Amino acid sequence: MNKALKVALHEYKRHVLRRRFWIALLAFPLGIVLIMGLSTILSVSAIDKNPIGFVDQGKVLTVAPKNDERKGLFVFDVPLVSYPDESAARQAVAEGKAQGYFLLDEAFRTDHQLTYYSDKPLPVDARKKIDGFIRQNLLATVQAENIARLDEGSKMEMISMDGSRTIDDSEVASFVVPLVVAVIFVFIILMSGSYLLQAVVEEKENRTMEVMITSVSPNQLMTGKILGNMGVGLTQMLFWIVLIGAAMMIFKDRFAFLQNLDLSWGMLAKSVLIMLPSFVFVSALMATLGATVTDSQESQQFSGIIIMPIIIPFYFMALFMFNPNGVIAKGLSYFPLTSPVATALRMAFTNLSAGEMALIFGLQTLFAVFSVWLAGKAFKAGMLQYSKRMNLRDLFRKEAQHG
Repeated sequence: MNKALKVALHEYKRHVLRRRFWIALLAFPLGIVLIMGLSTILSVSAIDKNPIGFVDQGKVLTVAPKNDERKGLFVFDVPLVSYPDESAARQAVAEGKAQGYFLLDEAFRTDHQLTYYSDKPLPVDARKKIDGFIRQNLLATVQAENIARLDEGSKMEMISMDGSRTIDDSEVASFVVPLVVAVIFVFIILMSGSYLLQAVVEEKENRTMEVMITSVSPNQLMTGKILGNMGVGLTQMLFWIVLIGAAMMIFKDRFAFLQNLDLSWGMLAKSVLIMLPSFVFVSALMATLGATVTDSQESQQFSGIIIMPIIIPFYFMALFMFNPNGVIAKGLSYFPLTSPVATALRMAFTNLSAGEMALIFGLQTLFAVFSVWLAGKAFKAGMLQYSKRMNLRDLFRKEAQHG
């Protein structure tokens, strides 16, 4: 085992200390930030943030509008400004100081008819703010505590039909965390899994296997490589989780939905824990594939057989959302390749009992142990076959004969 740990440390350093690893690690979040930033800039630039005026001819309004005094790219509030008469409002629009104005005439108390004057369409957010502003004034005669409660809005609590799960508006993280971890897991498999596959194939092609096998057994070598690869994957996951957490803290005051987002550390721990044996399992399969193929081009063609099943649960998102304890959802959470993502999706939409979590984790651990053993056998049998692709059935047949 000491030799396996040395191999793991060597593999970890070999990947993490490379410049291309950090470029790839940073490129993914930076690419997302750039795309989102460009989209935001284009969207914000299209928003007219000039004030919208109002003229209260019918003396209906008694409560002043609440305008966001903050300035910045992520402040989308359109101020509401009062004008003494219609001529002043028209002049403000003509001078570009307002994008339009709405008029409350004498008949508003009976017909509730607003008239909006502008050459531009009324933004949806501005329309919602105007509606809320008028509503607040119409309720001004109600008791003050009721007005405050109406302004605050309703709180919704969701309870599963069996009563096992209760979620309110402040626990959105119970949905978000497993989904984010599942997406990160897929990207890590795509990146670090390919590292291990490529490394094994390259070592087989340039015959460095012959040198390594003189000082370490095939099982120790493959175990070390898989552990090192898992360390690389955990580094990527930790880096992205910290980055996402930092971004949430920085922009918490800018986005309303982040203010009520209470990160569930218990859910995060369970989500990551269920991924660990799955990561070992997939990594070992990648190593087995690398030991059986003849060159890197062939390995890329066959790696899709492992990658495709992992993302299948995402195609059944609606099924997991509306029937997370159904036969298909449960079946996918027990099948080794679909289990990590399927289990994360089920955790997002229902409560999994401790017994079921233990069963899934135990099955994944058994599959992980078996796949590591298989990778060692494949490596031992295929290390000297440089021009011939080895068939896994031949591997089991040979094993049976030796047994």
